[in-house]
Amino acid sequence: MNDASTLAIIAGGVGGSVGAFVGVAIGGDAVTVTLVTLAVALVVGGAVIASAMIAGDVEFVVGTDAE
Repeated sequence: MNDASTLAIIAGGVGGSVGAFVGVAIGGDAVTVTLVTLAVALVVGGAVIASAMIAGDVEFVVGTDAE
């Protein structure tokens, strides 16, 4: 597994966990919790990827051989 794949899995896990926590904490009906969870998960996951790219840990450059 390459660095980009590993980071994507980590970002998804962190984003999903934080999103679920915030969604349940805010409460409301099932649709509201789902939408809040999704929105927060996308923002947090994107922030994890962006911070890794800014730090220079991962380069998202895919060549023709998909590596």
